[in-house]
Amino acid sequence: MHDELPSGIQEMINNLRLNTSTDFCGLAYLSGSMLRWKYTSGATNNRVTRMEMRPGQDLVGTALRTGRTSLSDESTTNASSPGRCPLMIAERLLCAIAVPVFLESSVPGAVLLVGSRKPCTFSPGTVREAELAARAAAAKHSQISSPGVSHEEKLFRD
Repeated sequence: MHDELPSGIQEMINNLRLNTSTDFCGLAYLSGSMLRWKYTSGATNNRVTRMEMRPGQDLVGTALRTGRTSLSDESTTNASSPGRCPLMIAERLLCAIAVPVFLESSVPGAVLLVGSRKPCTFSPGTVREAELAARAAAAKHSQISSPGVSHEEKLFRD
């Protein structure tokens, strides 16, 4: 099923979760106005890969809307911080980093989420590692871009 998708991304997601000592890592692509989680590591069940969600006023939506990394952890949680997204609730994630992924334009087309099921404070190094992984995912995506095939067709072929 993922044969048409950029190779090496699942391995990168697995390594990011292990290197950051977090519980969950996932990469979701926008298809129209919906996000679909295509790559995950550390998921507690299969629901995540079937989950479609509309980005809202939550952590993921904030990262996509602003085009900047959005963070929710012990040091940033307050009334003005974005709430938990449906994936965070389903996976019982208390803290997370959401990084926009710029695929083929200046508008984010995907988001990388790294999360913890325990309260924590992410180090600047962990945030930087997530941002570098988002850039690597964008680069891997651009390697498979081919003329005549739409972005959604490449991502969601079954």
